[in-house]
Amino acid sequence: MKPSLKELASRTEAVAAPVTQLPTAAAPKQERQSYRTAQTRIETRQVSGHFKPDVAQTLRLIAAEQGRDIQEILAEALNMLFARYGKAVRADVRSGRRKNVTT
Repeated sequence: MKPSLKELASRTEAVAAPVTQLPTAAAPKQERQSYRTAQTRIETRQVSGHFKPDVAQTLRLIAAEQGRDIQEILAEALNMLFARYGKAVRADVRSGRRKNVTT
C-alpha cells in the first residue's frame, strides 16, 4: 500500500533543513526586464476574439477589397457598434503601415 500524503509530508518536514534568511542587502536586486514595444502600440490595448476560419477569411477579403488594413475594418465595425448602443467612444486606428486614421 502506498503511503498517504500526510505521511509523506511529515517525512519531508523531519528531513528538511531549516531555511536561513539572507540579509536583504546581500540579495542581488533584480530589475524588471523591459521589452521593446512598437511606437504604434504605446497606450493601446489588444481586443481580440476566437472565431471560425471563414470569419477571418471574410474579414481579410473585405480589407483587401477596400484596400485597408484589418485593423481599420475592425475599428469601423466597433464604431458602428458603439453608435448602435449610444456610446461616445470612437475607435481610432493606429497602424504602423499607414498614417493615423480616425474612422
